[in-house]
Amino acid sequence: MALPIDKILAGAPSVKKDGNSYVIPEETDLTVFIALGQEVLQIPRLMKIELSSEVAFHTHKGERFYFSVDQVVGFRFGAVEAKNRHAGAGFFKA
Repeated sequence: MALPIDKILAGAPSVKKDGNSYVIPEETDLTVFIALGQEVLQIPRLMKIELSSEVAFHTHKGERFYFSVDQVVGFRFGAVEAKNRHAGAGFFKA
C-alpha cells in the first residue's frame, strides 16, 4: 500500500500547495525516506515536492531526485536549528 503523500503534505504545518506540487519554506526541516531494496535513503532539507506519475524532490542545495510513489516510505518534519546561536568564541563577561 502506497503512503498517502497528498494527505500527509496537506496536513503538514507551513507547507503550501501550488498546483501539483508542495512548497516547503526554508525554516521547516523536511526529510523524506526512500526504500531502495534493503536500504533506506534519506533526503534532507526538501524545498519542493512535485507529484505526478512519479515523485520529484527538490532540495535547498539545488538537487533533484525522482522516485516512484511506491518507494516513498516516510517523512520527518522538524524545525531548522539556529545556525549561530552562540556566535562568540567561548568568552563572556562575568
